[in-house]
Amino acid sequence: SLWPVDDSLTRQWMTTLYSERFLRHRGTAEAVREADLSVLRRLRSANRSTHPFYWAAFVAAGDWR
Repeated sequence: SLWPVDDSLTRQWMTTLYSERFLRHRGTAEAVREADLSVLRRLRSANRSTHPFYWAAFVAAGDWR
């Protein structure tokens, strides 16, 4: 990650990322987007801040083919 992150949000992000990538066979960029959106939805439903600090700590890098 780019900075320290909340453990429960990280768990949700990683679970969604791998589910999208390997179970739904989406590309890496799509899986990262879905993982980001899942965390944003969770934050909004809990009336917590949606500042990128809370959901944008992970990025896809390198050749994932």
